Amino acid sequence: MPKEAPSVTTLLSFLSALSEANPSRPARAPLRIHFPSSSSSASPTTVSSPGTTLTKDAAALPPSYSISATALSNITVPNCDLSPVSSHSSSSLEPDGYGAGHSRRRGSAASNAQGNIPHYMVICLDLDPPFPSFPVLAPILHSLEADLRLETEELDAAEGYLYLTADEVTGGSEAIRHARGDTRRTKPVVGYMGPKPPGVSSPHRYVFLCWEQPGGVDGKKVREVLALDNEEGEDVGMATRVRFDEEAFERNLGLGEVVAGNYFVC
Repeated sequence: MPKEAPSVTTLLSFLSALSEANPSRPARAPLRIHFPSSSSSASPTTVSSPGTTLTKDAAALPPSYSISATALSNITVPNCDLSPVSSHSSSSLEPDGYGAGHSRRRGSAASNAQGNIPHYMVICLDLDPPFPSFPVLAPILHSLEADLRLETEELDAAEGYLYLTADEVTGGSEAIRHARGDTRRTKPVVGYMGPKPPGVSSPHRYVFLCWEQPGGVDGKKVREVLALDNEEGEDVGMATRVRFDEEAFERNLGLGEVVAGNYFVC
């Protein structure tokens, strides 16, 4: 049986504690997942609360992301004051969780000292294939994006989140659509694959983890580590996705602690 990566276990424990901290209202995870509508008759879907249940159609297209201001408390963002929104944070679990106390992330201090805004990486994994009771194919890599940056002019002050976007703006079928409707992204390292649990299976958990990219790590480096030959953004086969070695991936790239995360079930 595959072993769950410590980063995933830690994130799920944190999100569980976050949900239990105030049962009277829905928890808000440090990472929001924004799915565009898959048809003209459907509405975009945003996953704010951990464990939100989605249909396959709602999660069919590549999502975009936004990060809680408290997960970025040790980042100085030019022309964007995070302090007014810090009180909107969902997290009170600071010292050992993700949020205001999460100041030990590798690379943050160096990036800040140089006046550079860090880039981020987001990965999506299915933790339960083919069945939650028998996850022998877990985890399956559903997407991997690198070189994302904070959209410093898009502070959602009412909610306390900043959007992640890409340095390069492109269109086409691989484009991310923000909840507000425009399109922006670079080619993903591994293209998004929507949830496809077997019809007889109970719901699967689809977890999203976000890291700050260490110095020297970009999309090209990630492709090298994964031995991918998809510079033009071609999709990768299931052999790359199934039983993805998340722990080795993090170790080989020198990733620090997870900045933010969330998950939905389908």
